[in-house]
Amino acid sequence: MRRKSIAALLAAVLLTGCGNAIGENTSLTPLTTTTTTAAETTTTVTSAEPETTTTTTPPAETTTTTTALPEGIIPSYGEWASNNIIIADRYEGDKIRALLPFYSTDSIGVMYAEVINDYKEMVGEDVNVYNLSAPLASAFYMPESMSDAYDDENAAIENIGLALDEEIPNINMVPVLSNHLAEYIYSRTDHHWQPLGAYYSAQEFCRAAGVPFADLSDYEECRIENFCGTMYTFSGYIPELKQYPDTFIYYKPTNEYTTKYYDEAFTSSWEGDLILDWVSGENCYSAFMGGDRNIAEITTDVGNGRCCVLIKDSYGNAMVPFLVGSFEKIYVVDFRHIEIGMEEFFQKVGATDILFGMSVSSGYTPGQIELIKGMMR
Repeated sequence: MRRKSIAALLAAVLLTGCGNAIGENTSLTPLTTTTTTAAETTTTVTSAEPETTTTTTPPAETTTTTTALPEGIIPSYGEWASNNIIIADRYEGDKIRALLPFYSTDSIGVMYAEVINDYKEMVGEDVNVYNLSAPLASAFYMPESMSDAYDDENAAIENIGLALDEEIPNINMVPVLSNHLAEYIYSRTDHHWQPLGAYYSAQEFCRAAGVPFADLSDYEECRIENFCGTMYTFSGYIPELKQYPDTFIYYKPTNEYTTKYYDEAFTSSWEGDLILDWVSGENCYSAFMGGDRNIAEITTDVGNGRCCVLIKDSYGNAMVPFLVGSFEKIYVVDFRHIEIGMEEFFQKVGATDILFGMSVSSGYTPGQIELIKGMMR
């Protein structure tokens, strides 16, 4: 049965609260905190050093032809849990997977696209603008018997693309990631993707931007065991999720770069690490920049004069390390934590490329769209 009212608002809250800073509580705040939003919104909305050699030309085109999957990749059954989450293959050991809901209304996706169009009009023809709406794991790993439980994310992303101005590429990762489902591209116990999924997405963005892109073999692979993420709490503490945690596999750039952080107003700054190796447990996804709140500035040895501003929710965090070999400067801005107008910000940093890289849910949540629109000036 489709359940779209409270569940739709809930999924938006789940994504809004993700990627908290280290030391903060990363669990979901009680549903009672969203009652005001529910009253105000009447439209259905949606519910992670040796020197390296990078390529000097954009990566070759990849095929989006869907390949046959090994048996057992797609869960065989599912059941409803708390907060309209589906638990797939609950009693199949480490095949268990928790799926975050996604619901959409076409008009809301058009609203999001129109805001992106406004950004492009604001920055003009000399600055490139791109959209990458990251699909959730539920776009791929839904048991066949529950295939219509949530809305179609591929169609939702295409809907955004149809409303974007022609000069704004809409990077749809559903066909691309569909070819990698046998790989570890999404966490089973967390609502974010694994860094490998973000790697393929960064690759597609860099191809669209015409910049070099470092192969995964040029990165240092790191692992954190026993990662039981946000879906354990969101789903009502399903014991099997805790019994079969994820391995969090992340990748550190090996080319030369420095990282600086700014407060939300882009005034005071301090030096820091791009990736925090000491995170553990539920906080593993916060390895990237320590969370969402601060503006990050990464200066690299690429030397191509390209400055990328990534406007993101926490899904964008995992993409950042994979841009370090592609742009001379990268700025990372979370639209939920910003106190400087983007028009002024783009001018100050000399932006050449602007990527809206966030979950598809953010593009179908009116409150999120209003935040993105409101920070323009």
